[in-house]
This record gives sequence, structure tokens and C-alpha cells, in this order.
Amino acid sequence: MTGAVIEGGGPVTVVRVAILWHMHQPLYRSPRDGTFMLPWVRLHALKDYLGMVRLLDEFPGVRVTFNLVPVLLDQIEAYASGAADEPLQRVSLKPAAALDDEERILALHGLFRANEKNVIGRFPRLIELHKKRGPAGDEAALREATARFSTQDFLDLQILAKLAWFDLDWQRRDAALRDLIGKGRGFTEEDKALLAERESALLRSIIPAYREAAANGRIEISTSPYYHPILPLLCDTEAHHEAFPGASLPRRYRHPEDALDQIRRAVARHAEIFGTPPAGIWPPEGAVSEDAAMAMARAGVRWAASDEGVLARSTDRPLHRDSRGTVYPIDHLYRPWVRRTDAGDLVFLFRDRALADLIGFSYAAMAPETAAQDFLSRLFRISESWTRQALPGQPVVFLVLDGENAWEHYGDGGRDFLRILYGALSEEKHLEAVTMSAGAETAEPVELPRVFAGSWINADFSVWIGHEDDRRAWDALSEARETIERRGAQAPPEALERAWKSLRAASGSDWCWWYGEDQAPDSEMEFDRLYRHHLRDVYVALGVPAPEILNAPLITTRRAEVRQSRPTGVLAPMIDGRIGSPDEWVAGGVYRPPLLAGARHWGGRSVAGVRFGVGDEHIHLLIETSEPARALLADAQLHVSFPGPTTLRYRVGVTASGIDLHRETATRMGWVASPTRARAAADQVIECSIPLSELRPEPGRRINFRVLVFRGETEIERHPEVEPIRFDIEEVTRD
Repeated sequence: MTGAVIEGGGPVTVVRVAILWHMHQPLYRSPRDGTFMLPWVRLHALKDYLGMVRLLDEFPGVRVTFNLVPVLLDQIEAYASGAADEPLQRVSLKPAAALDDEERILALHGLFRANEKNVIGRFPRLIELHKKRGPAGDEAALREATARFSTQDFLDLQILAKLAWFDLDWQRRDAALRDLIGKGRGFTEEDKALLAERESALLRSIIPAYREAAANGRIEISTSPYYHPILPLLCDTEAHHEAFPGASLPRRYRHPEDALDQIRRAVARHAEIFGTPPAGIWPPEGAVSEDAAMAMARAGVRWAASDEGVLARSTDRPLHRDSRGTVYPIDHLYRPWVRRTDAGDLVFLFRDRALADLIGFSYAAMAPETAAQDFLSRLFRISESWTRQALPGQPVVFLVLDGENAWEHYGDGGRDFLRILYGALSEEKHLEAVTMSAGAETAEPVELPRVFAGSWINADFSVWIGHEDDRRAWDALSEARETIERRGAQAPPEALERAWKSLRAASGSDWCWWYGEDQAPDSEMEFDRLYRHHLRDVYVALGVPAPEILNAPLITTRRAEVRQSRPTGVLAPMIDGRIGSPDEWVAGGVYRPPLLAGARHWGGRSVAGVRFGVGDEHIHLLIETSEPARALLADAQLHVSFPGPTTLRYRVGVTASGIDLHRETATRMGWVASPTRARAAADQVIECSIPLSELRPEPGRRINFRVLVFRGETEIERHPEVEPIRFDIEEVTRD
């Protein structure tokens, strides 16, 4: 049907509305030990992943598309099966009375990481606890705040902070959750166990709900390349020059085969989960190019979506909007296009950025009825304009937008707005909600003369390659890939696959999104840390030293200081693995791992502190451990690493005959052993004494070092996580 009659008016054109909700989170699972370093998959699963598809049960005539990225699906499956090990989840489930001081600090930091008005603000008791905590300026402020919290306060926080993330419709339908909400405060450990069971039930329901809805024809499910990379930059980083000729670039990364591999893996994983391969793809961030189009066509997908800005640049025909926001030329945007490639035709569907951004960024500040009416009036004006110009066929409005992050800013999680919108799409005769594939069949596609290299943000790639830190990250990715090519032939097959998998994870778009001048410091550091973990694992898998650049943040926009005290005098400890007297190490410098960054926050807790100093031309180290040091070394090794032009490390372990100590030097061929006169002992603590002559200190006699914990070939802790511990030998000996 191409036209309809609205009561009180003449014939108008039916507008087909194709909505794609994009669901994505990067790989939060650390390659070190499998820990899920951030909780966002679980929390967004509670809030949106199930609720968004279940909402459509109320509107059987509405068809939409969900884009589910394979790396997200893998992580949802891990949570659903109980295989996901996440530090914040452990803190939320542990008996409140058993929380230690560090876990209490983590609870006060992590459990309040939510929208203050629309998530925390759902429950009066949670608001009360948030006020009791006060500003979370730093670890010292949180440590002080723990003294104000009783065991009951922590128990109430554990329950309400999780309950607040639950989908509101699930809250209303689930009797157990209704009872908990009605109780409000004074919860018990039995209440917590009940909530955990309901959480698990929701997580287990997500993928089956999408599978069922797709099988019944109510939704379409599309995909993205497996780890969500920027396809054009994987194909060739010089694609950035199409929008910005002469812009600074990193070392050239040109691997279209990597882009094709990520797409093919995504298609295969999608078919494994949902039974059939996807028809379409949302290239991450709507980023496309000629090379990316070729890769998508080779992978066999039929359609790909991008942004109106890319369409305008691809056709050299700008889009404009009148005073009421209606685009013109209207038949340029609201139709399918096709790029013909040597690998076959690829249909392109270009989103209306203005309409999508209203939902994603503007309507949250408006009443749901007002927002929905404004949106629907814009769709009606599209119908009016099409009819007035007597254009053939029907317009199809493609709306591609984030399906999860926006709703945290809506007072009701966006559900009232969506119900009004879906209701109108069901009932209004001039509107029809269709899948992306159906939208692609609305009209014969017009041939695209080319595919301009750009994304949904300003039709360029500046967000991911424009800053100095982005380029440092790309250089590190290039070096890791070159290392695989150089050393992969000598690696066992399972080690080589591990290296490639970590490289694919490091290719995701999310890591470079967070570099630059305008990002939140906490998130920037967290994502930088994860990126470097994935890249370091490439080298761990291949058994070669990682480059020094991966041992500290790639961020130059702010500096993360190491909190340490300096030695105040010369040390003369007995190296026996015990603290013989309180004075033995009193003159040493002290480093304590921070709780809110680094290994202790993300699951590793083996190292509790490091004391250090010099005496008798040796550097002396005391490593305090959270369990007796000899027990730790039963299944782990401790490495003391000295970065520099030539990186050295001392490996400390235990054997049946005693302490095992080795000195090794980093080379391009791996770690090479060399003789040492260093000594070490492990009992309650680990103590080491290393001749300064073996270390070759920096000019000015400066010592830089870190302490690392390994299990097998996997690094599980690094202290400090950022800059190394530093001190000047002359400064100590002079005093």
C-alpha cells in the first residue's frame, strides 16, 4: 500500500520506519585470568537487553531490528551460565558482615556507579545511603566513609544497588522483586540470595527471548564484526586522509584480510546462536569505505547501514533541513542504495541522524508524551512532503541508534516513550514499522557512485585516530600484529590462536574512543588498561617480551602518579623471608597498591605492599603478600622487572629444594637468562637483594621497577599498574 487516508484529511503517503537498536559492549574479560574487569554487560543486561525485546510483545504489529554484536553475546552467555567472574559482582554477593576493609571501599565506589537521578533515585533508602557516602573524590574519602556504614547499611546497598538496575517491567511482573521493593530497607542475606536467583533467571532469558522473537518473524537480528572494529581503519589507516588529507597518521595499518576475518567470524557465530546467518550488518560506528564495502560483500551480507553524512559525501550531494527539520532532497535519504563490487552487490541503508539523535540525546529531558508527539509529527511531515512532491513509492526512514545507553537518562528507562511510539507505529495509518531487510526492499536501490570513507560522527574517523594517543594505540596494535607474523610460525597452534584472538579483541573501536581531551578520567584509564592487557597477551601467548610502551598508560592528556614514599636511609635487612624486627625496614620506601585502579581492584590481590631501599651497593626489596609468601609461590611466580633501554627481570619461585631465582634480559627473540649474584627468600614475605652492578641504573643513579605476579605464562598482577616505582640512589646514600 503506497497511500492512506487520515481522518479529516486527504490521502498521504505511508512512511515505512525501520528502527535498528544497536546493542554492544567490548570484551571486558581480561586475558590474564578471565576476570570481567567491568560490570557493564551484566548491568545493561539487567536494565535493557531483555526488556527491549520483551516490550515488543505488547505490539505484535511492530517490526524492528536488533543489532547484537558477537562479543556482547559471548559475554551474556558467560553470565547466563555462571562462568563470568566479576569483582563487583563478588562484592555484591558476599555476606555483608564478611566484607573486609578493601571490599567495603570497592562497594562504596562501584555500587553507586549509576545515574544518580534515574537509577539511584528509584529508591529512598538508596538515596539515603548515597548521601551518607558523600562525594567519592578518592580512595581516602571512601575509606573514611566506610566508618559511617554499618553492616546493615552495606547489606541494603548490595541489594538496592542491584535492584535499581533491573528492568522496570521485570520489577513489576516479578513477585519476588515486588516484595523486595515493598520492603525497602532492613534486608537479610536470604533476601540477597533471592535477588541473585532472580538476576540469574533474567540473564538466562535474554538470548532465548531474541531467538524466539526472530524465529516468529517479529524482529530481525543483524550483526557487527566480531569485536566491533572500525572496518575502514583495519583495511587501511590511510582511509582517514579521505576526509582529512595530510592529517597525522600512525604507522600504516593495512590489513583488509583482518576486516574480512572479523565479519566472517561474526556471521558464523550469529548462525551458531540464532540458527541462520544475518542478512545485514551495522559496521561499527557506521564506519564504511570502499575497502570495507568489499569485505562486507565478500562475507555474503546483503545490506549494511551507515549515516546520512556518509551518503552526502559519497554522492557529493549535501542534505539540508527546512525550518521544521524535514530533510531535503527527501527522496535522496529515505530510500535504499546499492554499491556494486567485484564481490557482489551490497545494499546501503543510511540513517536519519537528526531523528536518531533526538531519541538518543534530547528526548530524555522531555515528558514522554511530548517527546513522542514531537517525533511522530516529524514522521508525518515526511509523509506530507513526499505526497506534496508527488514522489513515487514510499519513503523509508532508517533509524539506527544505541539501544541501551540512552535509557539510563530517561526517568522511566524510556519505556513510556517507546510505548507511545510503538503504539502509533501500530495504529497510525500513515506509518508502518518494518525491519531493515524489509526497508531495503521498499524500492529499487539507486547505485552509489562510491563509498566515502567516514563514520556517523562528522563522516570521518577523528574520534578513533585523530588524537596523538589514538595514534600511539594504533602503533602498538601494528607492532603486535607484526610480532605475530614474525614469531607465529614458531608458536604452537593453540598459542598462535590465543595471540590472534587477543589482537582481534584489541582491534575493537571502544579503546580508541576513550583517548583524547574530553573523556572521563576513570573510564579513560579503565579502557586504556584493558586495551593494553589485550595487546600484552599477544606477546605472552608467543612467549616474547612485550614492548615497554604497554607497561604504562598510553594516555598523555593526564598523568597518573604513583603514590609511594621514598627511602629515608640505608637498609641492611636479613634476607630470610621474615620481618625480624620492626626497625629492619623502617627506613625503606613504601608502595601500596591503590584499591580503585590496577590489579587489586580487578581481582588480583596477591601483593599487599612493597618496601624498598638500598644498602651495601644492593637494592633491597620486601614484598608483602595477602597470604604467606611461600603459599603464594606454590602456584605462582613473582617477577621484579626493571624497565629501561634493556629490560631486566628477576623471577622468584619455589621448588622442592628451595628458592628458585633467575635473572633474564629482554631481547627480540625472547627472555635470555644470565648469571646473577642476587639473593631471595620466601616465608611470610618475599625478600630480595640485587646487586646494583647488575641493574645498570639510569644516569643520576635512578632505579625504576615494578613487581609482577605470574601464573604459568600469564601475568595476573602488575604493581604499579601505571608508572613504575622510582627512587634515586644518591638521594638515599647522601642522607
